[in-house]
Amino acid sequence: MKSAIRLLSKLSIITFVTAFSVNSYATNNDEYQGLNCDGKKQAIQTKIDQAKNANNANEVAGLEKALQEVNTNCKDETLEEKYKRLVVEKTKDVTDKTKELAEKTKEYAKDKLNANQDKIDALKAKLNDAEKELSDAKDKLADYYKQMTSK
Repeated sequence: MKSAIRLLSKLSIITFVTAFSVNSYATNNDEYQGLNCDGKKQAIQTKIDQAKNANNANEVAGLEKALQEVNTNCKDETLEEKYKRLVVEKTKDVTDKTKELAEKTKEYAKDKLNANQDKIDALKAKLNDAEKELSDAKDKLADYYKQMTSK
């Protein structure tokens, strides 16, 4: 009886992990799926073929569901808006962090304490991260437009 429970527990965990990884793949991997709907469909179909060749029925089922979702819900115009919105959000982040850095630098300069340099460095690091995220978002939007014009 205990071995049956352990087996069911292991199967439940495997099923959960497989479902989670398929869902993550289907929704969060634009870099690997392509940035437009056709690219997403093609990437998922390739993964389905690979899963079939590996006789992985659970993965095939999850990927077929993901493909059905893309076929039903994916619209290139919606993706374009998503990428544009991301650029706007990241631009606002950079603006906010630049403003915060300037304010804190001015405030800390009045104090004339070297101890605040660590805080300024941390703010600079956050600003650099935000700038990188903005650059990545702009690159993704540019790549989207390239894919759309090469159709």
